[in-house]
Amino acid sequence: MFEMGFVSGGGLASGRTTSVRGRCDLRRESTRMMANMPKVPYKAKGSDKYEFIDIFNRFYRERIIFINQDIDDETANQTMAVLLFLESEDDKAEVQMYINCPGGTTTAGLAIYDCMKAMKYPITTLNLGFAAGMGAFLVGAGTPGKRLALPNSRFLIQAPSMDNVVRGQADQIASEVRIVLRQREKIVNGLHNITGRDRNLIDEEVNRDFYLTAYEAREYGLIDRILQPKVKDSTPIYQDSLYTPAPQGPSF
Repeated sequence: MFEMGFVSGGGLASGRTTSVRGRCDLRRESTRMMANMPKVPYKAKGSDKYEFIDIFNRFYRERIIFINQDIDDETANQTMAVLLFLESEDDKAEVQMYINCPGGTTTAGLAIYDCMKAMKYPITTLNLGFAAGMGAFLVGAGTPGKRLALPNSRFLIQAPSMDNVVRGQADQIASEVRIVLRQREKIVNGLHNITGRDRNLIDEEVNRDFYLTAYEAREYGLIDRILQPKVKDSTPIYQDSLYTPAPQGPSF
């Protein structure tokens, strides 16, 4: 069963060790620590003491990664380091990757993509809110059958652009343009492999900013399933009139 949780691309840091005398002590300590990086109590197996560690570290220990910022070189390095470390710990246990990302550089995103595909363990991806550009690409890069989205999440598919303003000789600018065009081709081929859609159709679609709801992303082939919150009678709370019949209201 998929468990909800939240993790960021922060570093692995150890907090100070605190002896736990009671729940009140824990609450007071937690309140003081919330002023900076959120920290939570964690008790290792076989220990009678709680260690306060930052929340990102805590979730890494649960094999969860949260990409919640632009995908740049630093984010890519941190994400790949965690992916590789988790494989060294257990190359069969599932990793969950939660994404709420406004985009990022193509080179950094493709580096994470290659690393994800090289891992032996399954990777569940989940769009928590908005996955744009390389964020949307990485949601689709999860293990087939394990690519998820929340009902109100959105996707933005777009073509690569130059990461930096290019100044220089005409030959230098032309070289940068060729690099971007090659990256565009990689994105189109990657989306073809992820979704199964025709390459020519994808090539036309990425010419403009292409927004998708979670339901449209499922039809597109970018994700496999939408996590539907349910009430006691098992009726989904969220309905999408495009793909799910709207509930009938009372007649007057």
